[in-house]
Amino acid sequence: MRVRALSEEAYRNLLRVSKRQAPASLWIKGASVLNVFTKEWQEHHVVVAGERIAYVGEKEPLTDEHTVIVEADGKYVVPGYIEPHAHPFQWYNPYTLADFALERGTTTLVSDTLMLMNLPPEQVAALMESLSGHPVKQFFWARLDPQTGKEHPQFTKEGLARMLEHPLVVQGGELTNWSGVLQEDETLLFGLKHTRDLGKRMEGHHPGASYETLNIAAAAGITACHEGITAEDLLQRLRLGMYATLRHSSIRPDLPELVKGWLALGLPWSPRMMLTSDGSTPPMHRNGFLDGTIRVAIEAGMPPEEAYVMATLNPAVYYGLDAELGGIAPGRVADMLLLRAKDDPAPLVVFANGQKAAEEGRLLIPTIEPRWVDYSFPTVDSLQDKTQAEWFTLRPDEDGKVPVLNMLNAVITRMTLEQLPVDEHGFVSLAHDPQLALIVSVDPAGKSRTVAVLRGYGEHIEGLASSYTASGDWLVIGRDPQAMAAALARIRDIGGGVVLIDEGQIACECPLPLAGKFSPAPMEVVIAMAENLTAKLRAKGHAHLDPLYSLLFFTATHLPYARLTAEGIADVKTGQILVPALPLQ
Repeated sequence: MRVRALSEEAYRNLLRVSKRQAPASLWIKGASVLNVFTKEWQEHHVVVAGERIAYVGEKEPLTDEHTVIVEADGKYVVPGYIEPHAHPFQWYNPYTLADFALERGTTTLVSDTLMLMNLPPEQVAALMESLSGHPVKQFFWARLDPQTGKEHPQFTKEGLARMLEHPLVVQGGELTNWSGVLQEDETLLFGLKHTRDLGKRMEGHHPGASYETLNIAAAAGITACHEGITAEDLLQRLRLGMYATLRHSSIRPDLPELVKGWLALGLPWSPRMMLTSDGSTPPMHRNGFLDGTIRVAIEAGMPPEEAYVMATLNPAVYYGLDAELGGIAPGRVADMLLLRAKDDPAPLVVFANGQKAAEEGRLLIPTIEPRWVDYSFPTVDSLQDKTQAEWFTLRPDEDGKVPVLNMLNAVITRMTLEQLPVDEHGFVSLAHDPQLALIVSVDPAGKSRTVAVLRGYGEHIEGLASSYTASGDWLVIGRDPQAMAAALARIRDIGGGVVLIDEGQIACECPLPLAGKFSPAPMEVVIAMAENLTAKLRAKGHAHLDPLYSLLFFTATHLPYARLTAEGIADVKTGQILVPALPLQ
């Protein structure tokens, strides 16, 4: 398919420029050009007609006074980067992420749509289609389950078919409800099969999976997995015919060890490998976007040519877009990057669709201003009751024990039942241990709260509230019920976000007014806002990789072992409610 429309007039002009019968619109002169098809650098001219490459070779083109000539002696040219696995709602949004990506050389995104699924179907389609006007090419995935443990009107056979059949949707996934597949859930199996029936890709999510489990996944239709944690994991996926995506994200910075492990295996780099930054939260983007991921790969020992191929040609081939994208060759869309050096992936100049789009990290062309008023995201606050400090208390059960969620890392929690001290009112007291806090998930629709003690998020946290959660419920962490209530009340006042109360005052406020999960602000503003909160949490002793992802995933039912749901604390493996939710008082 064409990723950019090509008129009859533009097509004829492309041929004439290639034959040197018409003047080029752009001439990159004398650069060292990476041929991703052969992995060699060639001293060539790159000649562009409109949005597409007309010629790559040693002959000079026909020019006129309108031809833009770029003197590129001593410089290097590679294709625009392709991010095959983006999560564009990690406080930022698809428009601001696309701007940021373009500034740093990523000219194609394949993006998750999970956080759009609370919109009416026609608005989901309208938002995806509006992004088609951005210089960055945008494609999407269709999720097969909502990851919340709740019924959802869009995740039916009809809803899945509608999403999967949209022309901008190029894959299903990422598939996280693996237990549902093993239990042969009818809707999930329909989604898996329909994805492949449509000839589209199917992304898996199989961290730590055995070779036997990966066999079943491949049989079910999984065509790629980004969850390889070791080089041996990558090899298993490749041996079963999957693509293996090497990841470096804020929650899984695996890339250096993957590269070093692969080098130790002594195997050739595979054309079925890709690179991804996998939805990092804003602070990690201080180091760039996919250009930062490529830099990590090169510094870990991956040859630059292999890194560029994994970030350009390989994902283009995977998604069936290589006739249009992923290489510097005649007929392709003119997405190209001018680099200072072979091993420096941060572009001096970004060309997108044949235009000079960015230089030294600064946009030069207009993109898209979204109209958020056109989208009816659900309100963050559907509750009439005022926030009460009593919501943030917990009494032991009849055996004198309380549930404790123990953070094994940033996103994995195990539950234990423990006997803890109580105060004079019979509520659990945490005064003896500064590392403990209460964690409460509030379901405003059901007027319920799921309560546990949390170990491992930090020390002396008075009150932290977040609407940035996987379930859409409110999450509150703290040791002081009054501070916890004040933090949540402020979240409700500002229409969503994250608020930290310390020493009785608002220490950090991060507004996320779009669905309570993301911001309309430019990327630089969002990065600075998230860095501020992260720094304050680090000062409170948070020792895990990404405190923001922790907030998101405490209520995500695709991760082991114990999760907070509207019904109570759930055992993800069995689906059993271990501790039931309580009513709001």
